[in-house]
Amino acid sequence: MKKTSVKYKGIKFEAMQCPKCKQKIFTEDLAMKAINKIESERLKSEYIKHPIKIGHSWGITFPKEITDVFELNKGNTKLKIHPDVTRGKIEISLK
Repeated sequence: MKKTSVKYKGIKFEAMQCPKCKQKIFTEDLAMKAINKIESERLKSEYIKHPIKIGHSWGITFPKEITDVFELNKGNTKLKIHPDVTRGKIEISLK
């Protein structure tokens, strides 16, 4: 088996190809990388959001595409917030 590439919807993916029969094969690892690459391409656009007032707190809404990819609609999802005052950013990660 040797490494090759496959194009799908304009995105180039890594695959393995049999030198005898020329059949292209995806391993589970390569398939997961391909899925992650597709999702990254889908979420490339920049989202401009404004905080909303909720009682005495502030909140932000997430676009449907982001909630679907990161499965935020599940009840047990926890988000970890990392404020970085020196860089002027707030980082959110899944816990």
